[in-house]
Amino acid sequence: MARTRWRWAVVAVMAAVLVAAPLALAALPASARMDPAALRARMLASISLPYQGYAESTGSLGLPDLPNLSEVTSLLGGTTRLRSWYVDPKHWRVDEISGVGERDTYAVPGSQYVWDNGQNQYTQVVGDQPIRLPRGGDLLPPDLARRVLADEGKVVALPAERVAGIDAAGLRVTPSDPQTAIGHVDVWADPDTGLPLRVEVTAKGQPAPFVVTAFQSVSTQRPDNDVITPKPSPDSGFTATGAPDVVGALGQFPLPPTLAGRQLQTDRVGGGRGLGFYGAGLAAFAVVPLPRNVSDGVVNAIGKVGGKTVTLPGGQGTLLTIAPLSVLVERSYRRSFLIAGVVDPALLTQAAAELSTLPRRRP
Repeated sequence: MARTRWRWAVVAVMAAVLVAAPLALAALPASARMDPAALRARMLASISLPYQGYAESTGSLGLPDLPNLSEVTSLLGGTTRLRSWYVDPKHWRVDEISGVGERDTYAVPGSQYVWDNGQNQYTQVVGDQPIRLPRGGDLLPPDLARRVLADEGKVVALPAERVAGIDAAGLRVTPSDPQTAIGHVDVWADPDTGLPLRVEVTAKGQPAPFVVTAFQSVSTQRPDNDVITPKPSPDSGFTATGAPDVVGALGQFPLPPTLAGRQLQTDRVGGGRGLGFYGAGLAAFAVVPLPRNVSDGVVNAIGKVGGKTVTLPGGQGTLLTIAPLSVLVERSYRRSFLIAGVVDPALLTQAAAELSTLPRRRP
């Protein structure tokens, strides 16, 4: 059971640093244009705007097939179809539609409900999930756009696009930190409401985006409460579980206040004990201490899909880069760390070098 918790925690941390991924333009010409700074502010403020719609997301991140993680790799490396009803950050519903059925997620204060129609099973997850695996709702244009727009990057206007029948104004965000692996992010939104409608994320040095997500149809009409309320039927299976304690599973190993010139974010999950986030925005990276037996398994898995050995001052590392994501496992005597982010591999290597010289202490 302990090894299972550790494995889940490692995967969750890796997944938490990813951004994910469609292609849909209407044929009609568009002419909307708006000051990019004002458009950015309006998009960030749209978090309180209700909407409902249908979106398609396409990701081309070449993640290898991973045991028990096929749902995650398909989100990041294929097409995802989504129906969504959104009232506010604590009241929403997202249906992931596939060829074999659908998986519906409902959010209510204090809980989330997941219905798998293939298994006719409802699962209630009680409590907050500050770190979790990616899910379909993360691919919706409003969710992805707001995460990206929080980064303090340069913004310039883009030509308008016709998205879901709306004359959408566009902007390009170019991250200010040179060590992010993200080259730019293009976002189009309804200029009247600020609702993001289409997002394209492009890695540095790449000619095409690796993430594209767009509404095919959308309305800002408030969804009925009946639609966003989970209703387990008498013939459905039902189970309730608590949100996983990722930080507890990772232990309380104290992390240094800075790594590779980046400050530890003490206000984020973990606060630097058992889990740390360094830097900000699209140049942030995550660090988690691992028991040696767990790190051995991670290193073996990375090695099988192209991981390379890196020599460090106090040990060695194994680095895997699938642009724009980089993952590095640092191993020294009796202690290991996993480091991951959408950043320059050199930044992770520098952080690993500093971690390898920490006092020899078991997490």
